[in-house]
Amino acid sequence: MSSNSSNKEMNESRYGPRPLVHIYNRRPWSETISSGTSWWKWAIPLLLLGLTGLWYARRLSPPPPAALLPKIEVPSAVSSPFVDKTLRNAITLHVPVEGVETRLISFIEDPNQMVDKNRWFSFDRLEFETNSATLKSSSTEQLQNVAAILKAYPQVKVKIGGYTDNIGDDSHNLRLSSERAATTMNAIVDLGIDRSRLTSEGYGNDFPVADNSTEEGRQRNRRIDIRVTEK
Repeated sequence: MSSNSSNKEMNESRYGPRPLVHIYNRRPWSETISSGTSWWKWAIPLLLLGLTGLWYARRLSPPPPAALLPKIEVPSAVSSPFVDKTLRNAITLHVPVEGVETRLISFIEDPNQMVDKNRWFSFDRLEFETNSATLKSSSTEQLQNVAAILKAYPQVKVKIGGYTDNIGDDSHNLRLSSERAATTMNAIVDLGIDRSRLTSEGYGNDFPVADNSTEEGRQRNRRIDIRVTEK
């Protein structure tokens, strides 16, 4: 027996069989993926459970409070009959029963109606040239009526608001609404009302009162409103 064989037997008897050394021992790719990502087996159900809980929480939670929006009283689209309204100074106006003049007089004369910064009344017979701040002659009668009301109640102050539809550039709409509101205010001043009693502001396409997706709605949104600031 050779000395090498003798040494091998002696080592095995002392230390046991010598383990085989694998130079390259990689597990199959599928086995590695399965073992390395086993946490998905419990992570995915937990994730789905959390998303489901969030969805139900959002459905059951109360909606946030709505922003305080102006209360705009728009005359009916249907033409209303005209009536005679006698003012405090004995001047009688022939105005639509649902028109802005009637609403404005009722608000001013009713002591229970308090000044409210969100309470607006829409003019119903003001017309402008297309894409312009120039008033049409058909607007004269209603402007004269509003001036007469302010003369009958000299303690009253008002604000004029201008609005457009949502067609076109926002900055252009804001500018046009401001110009139309100022034009309306100046027309009332020209009818004998002190400028210190009026202010004006344009709001562009904010605060629509109708659906801008229809021509009728856009026409109603292109409007001038009036609000009593002191009475």
